[in-house]
Amino acid sequence: MNITTRANDFPLTDAIDTFVKDALRSAFQRLDAEIVSIDVSMKDANGPKGGVDKQVLICVRLRNRQQVALDTAHVNLYAAIKTGIRRTRRAVQRTLRKSRRIDRQTV
Repeated sequence: MNITTRANDFPLTDAIDTFVKDALRSAFQRLDAEIVSIDVSMKDANGPKGGVDKQVLICVRLRNRQQVALDTAHVNLYAAIKTGIRRTRRAVQRTLRKSRRIDRQTV
């Protein structure tokens, strides 16, 4: 599983990068064989103004299947990352379940 992180409008620190990669590895540990890569893009929409503006876009590319992408916004960057990972994991599991169901029906 290849994980890439990007930060727009603010510097990407080692702490944020390590937090994202560790959280993704632990969340997708069971699905590692099905995942090719994960791309995480973080953005501060309003800049220094504040508000609900920390956005996290997580794109997961599945092996021999489609791509799952989810966007999450929150006041706190770490909370946005956690929520985004949780939502993305559920979406990936749902996609894999549906594709397995379709594979069984065609056989």
